[in-house]
Amino acid sequence: MSIRIAHISDTHLGYARYSRLDPLTNRNQREMDVAAAYERTVDEILARDVDMVIHSGDVFDTIRPATHVVIHFIKQTARITGERIPYLGIAGNHETPRLRATTASLEYANFAGAYFACGFEPESEFVEAGGAGVGLSLVPHGAVLDRELVVMPRNDADINILVTHGTVPGLTIKGHELGEVDLPGHVLSGGFDYIALGHYHFFHEHKKNAFYAGATERFGFGEVDSKPGFAIVEFDRSGGGPTGIEHVEIEARAMVDLPKIKASNMSPNDLTDAIRDSSEKADIGDAIVRQKVSDAPVGVAGGVDRAVLRDIKRRCLDFSLEVSEAGAADAPGEEVDDSFGSLEEEFKSFVAARRERGDLQKDFADDFLARGVEYLKQAGEAGR
Repeated sequence: MSIRIAHISDTHLGYARYSRLDPLTNRNQREMDVAAAYERTVDEILARDVDMVIHSGDVFDTIRPATHVVIHFIKQTARITGERIPYLGIAGNHETPRLRATTASLEYANFAGAYFACGFEPESEFVEAGGAGVGLSLVPHGAVLDRELVVMPRNDADINILVTHGTVPGLTIKGHELGEVDLPGHVLSGGFDYIALGHYHFFHEHKKNAFYAGATERFGFGEVDSKPGFAIVEFDRSGGGPTGIEHVEIEARAMVDLPKIKASNMSPNDLTDAIRDSSEKADIGDAIVRQKVSDAPVGVAGGVDRAVLRDIKRRCLDFSLEVSEAGAADAPGEEVDDSFGSLEEEFKSFVAARRERGDLQKDFADDFLARGVEYLKQAGEAGR
């Protein structure tokens, strides 16, 4: 008989992007997409007869998620623990408080009967699951900052699992985030039967016994080719490394990166036609869509027909047009928008786009956004 453990990671509950609202809840559509992905993950876990669930970090997208985000997490998590399935995990870099005195939002997991290590020290837990004793070395993001960190397998366990969050040696991740850390090599070679890794949003084998589960949704065009989901890891009850690892894909909103248009010698009308043709050749319905244009003559982007861009936007969740002018480096250019929403919506979109492109670091962007929205509200009230 085998033991089946669901390894999930990087759910990023509370993530919000773009200005589109969900018509049923009036909340940010991308936030609802991410919440739905977690719910579908729970559905799949419950359908697969697992003995334990482990989460390797970034449950939430922010240190202080909204109340409704926390409640959704508790309700969905309780569906697992209500079946007497142990559920343990760690905090990732997105949800770890900057100050040790701050209570982590993951403490709310206790209300659902789950347990998360979310402080600045490694923790060791012993759990009976599937007829075997499982030792869990929980190393949250806050503990990985200790470069002299030492964690050891438990002698009283049949199976020993290390759960941690960060970048393994030799792995290059595009668009490094503020607060992420590289995992010490000596920690990953500590004789564990399995190492459950979080932070990298692709399902990825680091070693035969060390895997990233990947994220349950896509969070940027660097992940356009990713397959959101989680992992099912099987062990023999007598111990040893995994006897099988399956990646379970989860349905997520489509993300489409249209073929790049080289616009040298194009007029505004030519570029408009090329953009229209590119969008019509792809299935972009309700998707997140990007069109990159390179080598555009100076000023041509400003002459693109806004009616065409508005029509494309109506067909998808979001459409971004990034234009690099002739002679510019091959990097994200300025986005050409077709219309303006409220000042608050435009400001949120502006900050979100710059954060995704790496122009703004996460903490600065969050603070900048909060202050800017507050100033806009004050200005609006003063003008009444």
